[in-house]
Amino acid sequence: MTHEESSHFEGPVELRNWFNTPIGEVFRHAESTLLSEKLSENFRAEVLQLDFVGWEDEFHEAMRFAHYTILDNQTAEQTKYPRVVGDASGLPIDTHSIDIVIMPHTLEFEDNPHQVLREVSRVLKPEGIVLLTGFNPWAFWHVPRFIPKVKQRTPWNGRFISRYRVLDWLKLLNFEIEVSQGCCLFPLHKKRKDGLRYTMLEKVLAWLPFIPAAYFVMGVKRVTKGTSVFQFQNLKDKFAPKPIVKALNKTIHVKKESTHLH
Repeated sequence: MTHEESSHFEGPVELRNWFNTPIGEVFRHAESTLLSEKLSENFRAEVLQLDFVGWEDEFHEAMRFAHYTILDNQTAEQTKYPRVVGDASGLPIDTHSIDIVIMPHTLEFEDNPHQVLREVSRVLKPEGIVLLTGFNPWAFWHVPRFIPKVKQRTPWNGRFISRYRVLDWLKLLNFEIEVSQGCCLFPLHKKRKDGLRYTMLEKVLAWLPFIPAAYFVMGVKRVTKGTSVFQFQNLKDKFAPKPIVKALNKTIHVKKESTHLH
């Protein structure tokens, strides 16, 4: 196994441990609050999460009636939730079979994040939802990732991707952005559990590029409709010169390919 492959393998595991540190708990609380809110508002039957983060209990209640599965690259650590072993860049999931995909900091530790999003688009049903979180690379809270001795540690060793680049990638894949916001404004201060709503000052600070330590994005997969064959024939009947040549009837055979859930 190469150093790069080893880093990719251990990244999510180390991140899982980091979320149990005092600073990691602040991120975890802010992000689980947003996930719970959106999952409660958008109940769907089939939910897939990419990477096991260890704090699923904090937002699982919002989707307790859904069929919830976690894709992980290893299953050494025990969890009460069903897991599938696989790679996010080549999901072992049927096309158009998932309603919601949750991505908690998945892209930062993937070698090809754009390919991961393509796979997410493939497995999502039309009007399916992606919920993802990421570290804001411009936040001054993340200055330690530029220090040589620190940038080798998790999460500073991840490839931080800006929210605007993620939005561009999603739009290219025909996702409509429903929510795009900064979160975890003060990672050194844990917000009380009863204070779930931002104050007006916090709402303003969330729009500043250097303040939010993380971001939350919700996208909906839209399907572009093609031009109807019948509409095209009607136009031809109206504008084609007489006599009208009958259209050639042709049957197109499409080979259906799918992968199966392991």
